Amino acid sequence: MKNIHLLGKKIIADRSEVIFSYKPDENFLDYFTPMSGHWEYQDGAIIGTEPGNFGGILFSKEYYEDNVMLSFTVSAVPPATRDLNAVFCAKWDEEKDYLGESYVCGLNGWYEHKSGLERNLGYGKGSNLYSTTSLYKYTPGTEVRMSCGAIDGHSFMVVDGVLVSEMIDPNPISGGHVGFSAYCTKLRITDIEVRKIFYEDFPQEYEPEF
Repeated sequence: MKNIHLLGKKIIADRSEVIFSYKPDENFLDYFTPMSGHWEYQDGAIIGTEPGNFGGILFSKEYYEDNVMLSFTVSAVPPATRDLNAVFCAKWDEEKDYLGESYVCGLNGWYEHKSGLERNLGYGKGSNLYSTTSLYKYTPGTEVRMSCGAIDGHSFMVVDGVLVSEMIDPNPISGGHVGFSAYCTKLRITDIEVRKIFYEDFPQEYEPEF
């Protein structure tokens, strides 16, 4: 993994401790809890399926208080083409039985093939903070390596080593689960890793060009 340069921050990869590393097997339920949708193990991967306009959610059993980064390899399983999504700093709304306050990142989503980040407020409340782009093009059926996380509300998503989106939340979500969200799609997930983020402040200024 390479260092990740954010606005004013640099994540130092080799000093960000790996606190969970997992190649899926039949015992994936020892580490993850299906909250909604259908989740199963197949041929070295976790498969998540949700055919409706609803988030099929898989949570880590671990609740992380620290700033963490989730990395994983993922593809949409044909004929599914969209919504390669993950969640972090995530809570579950027991009353509504749905994803509560959380950050969500995704590829080829938001109904118009957009990629980026959002702050989810919970069931029926929508989101109040987005950072999306239509410039990243996901090729359905291909595997990508995604990393996502937040540093005190400064969230980010990296795909195949390239920063696709970052977002600064003025009211940060503190702590939560990490996991995956199959929203009206079918996903194949392998090679899962969680790191405790180590970062340095990264002041920047331009060198004159003329």
